[in-house]
Amino acid sequence: MSSLALIGLQWGDEGKGKMVDWISARFDLAVRCQGGPNAGHTVWVNGKRWIFHQIPAGILNPQIKVGIAAGCVLDLKILFEELDHLDSEGVEYASRLTIDPRVHLILPHHRLLDRLRDEARGKAKIGVTGRGIGPCYQEKYARYGIRVGDLFSPSLSDRIDVLLGYVNPILEKVFDQEPFERQGILDDLLRVKDRITPFVGDAAEVVEEYLAQGKKVLFEGAQGFLLDIDHGSYPYVTSSHPGTGGITSGIGISPKSIGEVIGLTKAYATRVGTGPFPTEATGEVEAQLQKIGNEFGASTGRRRRCGWLDLPLLRYAIRSNGVDGLAVTKLDVLDDFDVIKLCIGYRRADGSIAKEIKPWDENAGEPVYEEIEGWRVPTDGVRSLEELPDRARAYLERISRELDLPLWLVSVGQDRKATIVLPDFPFK
Repeated sequence: MSSLALIGLQWGDEGKGKMVDWISARFDLAVRCQGGPNAGHTVWVNGKRWIFHQIPAGILNPQIKVGIAAGCVLDLKILFEELDHLDSEGVEYASRLTIDPRVHLILPHHRLLDRLRDEARGKAKIGVTGRGIGPCYQEKYARYGIRVGDLFSPSLSDRIDVLLGYVNPILEKVFDQEPFERQGILDDLLRVKDRITPFVGDAAEVVEEYLAQGKKVLFEGAQGFLLDIDHGSYPYVTSSHPGTGGITSGIGISPKSIGEVIGLTKAYATRVGTGPFPTEATGEVEAQLQKIGNEFGASTGRRRRCGWLDLPLLRYAIRSNGVDGLAVTKLDVLDDFDVIKLCIGYRRADGSIAKEIKPWDENAGEPVYEEIEGWRVPTDGVRSLEELPDRARAYLERISRELDLPLWLVSVGQDRKATIVLPDFPFK
């Protein structure tokens, strides 16, 4: 099967943007399957920084076509800003972008409700991005959301009326806000209709056509599996399915369409916002990880909480997604540490050691760490496993052995070129 699914195994921010950009050079089609502008994929090319919230990060490879599938939600303002940026940099996309008509649209009231609801939670707030993702998905499942395809429907005005019949009473009676008017929403949508029209097409059909022709398809995940709405650390989760299950349902294809699965993890761990983080570091260690790793969200600019790699949680994510090989990113961030901690298990109340835990398990126990001597040698110029310092190589091999998976890729810097490719990687 000539397809590869790229899945984040942590709480997002695993370096998917860089890896998608690098891997895409070997593929013919890249498709985003879920999520929206809450995911910021950062790509560095020749010293220039690109951040993609809506468009698949593979767009910078000129040979590839990209798609935004039905499981995504779309903010047209952000999409057009990204397209304008591509225009200004001379990147051609007009013949390479497909947006599924079933994609739900993020509207102004979604962003407002996102903020108001999180503020209303007080100390229990989730720490949302404020980009309207949750409210948009909520309306999708309540079956009164507005989709891309609705822009071409003669009943668009009526659908907006139905939508506002649910939304305005909540805004007025619960949050003491002014109601939205149908005409304003309708005018805004019709104003952008012509611009989006050339890109609208069935993403599932495009994927199936490419696979039937033996072309290579990359399924680009967003966020990380530990944020899955069903299988993550609920309620501190996203509103979609960032695993392999989200690929099939988000595009509308058979599970058999997924060939290989590559799981991404940082060489340490990070998390944005609130929610459990058992291996979170404190003090100077966390500050050092944040500073060296530039751990600030691409979507929100928020500081990321930092800590040590958690093997038991990775085992859970790997098993749940059928991962075939590993990509370890940001190894170079650990270059200056004298001691690196690795969580190898959790000590239960009865004294037993759990080798795998679930992200929602409040009784998982206490992390059990193994301390590993750091290598204290720069790795950002290394381009093969053999060139790595012995201790850095041993750290990677330990991760691979503990997780019973081959290493496929290692990232030692933000640029495309700072990538180590191992022999087992199936897409040379």
